[in-house]
Amino acid sequence: MKVIFSTLALLCLLAVGCASVPVVRPGLSTTTPVTQNRDHAIYDWQQRHAEILEYNRTHHPDVVILGDSIIHYWGGEPAAPKIWAQSAWKNAFFGVAVENLGFGWDRTENVLWRIGHGELDGIKPKLIIIKIGTNNTGLNTADEIAAGIEAVCALAHRKQPNAKILLLGILPRRDEKPPYPVITDRVNQLLQARLAKISWLTCCDFGASLRQADGRVNAALFKDGVHVNAAGYEILGAKIHEQIATLLK
Repeated sequence: MKVIFSTLALLCLLAVGCASVPVVRPGLSTTTPVTQNRDHAIYDWQQRHAEILEYNRTHHPDVVILGDSIIHYWGGEPAAPKIWAQSAWKNAFFGVAVENLGFGWDRTENVLWRIGHGELDGIKPKLIIIKIGTNNTGLNTADEIAAGIEAVCALAHRKQPNAKILLLGILPRRDEKPPYPVITDRVNQLLQARLAKISWLTCCDFGASLRQADGRVNAALFKDGVHVNAAGYEILGAKIHEQIATLLK
């Protein structure tokens, strides 16, 4: 029987050992697990969730990567209806068995629902990579978004206490506007300040690699306002590959 995580249940679940996990704050939309159907023109959210559960019955990934469309449509398995940079995916995860747990248009609260409904059950990954939060910008404050990301990390750790977690900062967006720092920078700063001393978690912000020397976003690395293009994926993938080599050695 699947367990449905309300905000209260999530708080109770994380109450034990709270000194070693991020603090989960109740009452926020970013920390309240819910489903979504915002990208229904491209894929069925519930169907992909079911596919993930089935995939986990027969596959044993060393690495899983949780995220939004930037992850979902990058490459890998379970396959998405469109793939943007399969070559960069293969380069990033060369030598490890990896599972793509990206869902287009997901926010922190949607990843919480998915983890609470079994997407990290029945497997034993050595590393969980988390990249989420960009779809919360424009809706939530930096503090609320950071709280949602912290809740995702905490629940992932509760589900897989032996796995290391690599948390990626929210990437820059080509559609961001001055004045700087923009909300993504503020979220990343909050995460670094709050999570830096947690032993099982590594927090990395790769945003600078997608910016120009003057701090502006390098538009040549983006396919639209949010998503990187093939060249952007190669840069992001190389950074991730370096971290995998370090964390799994």
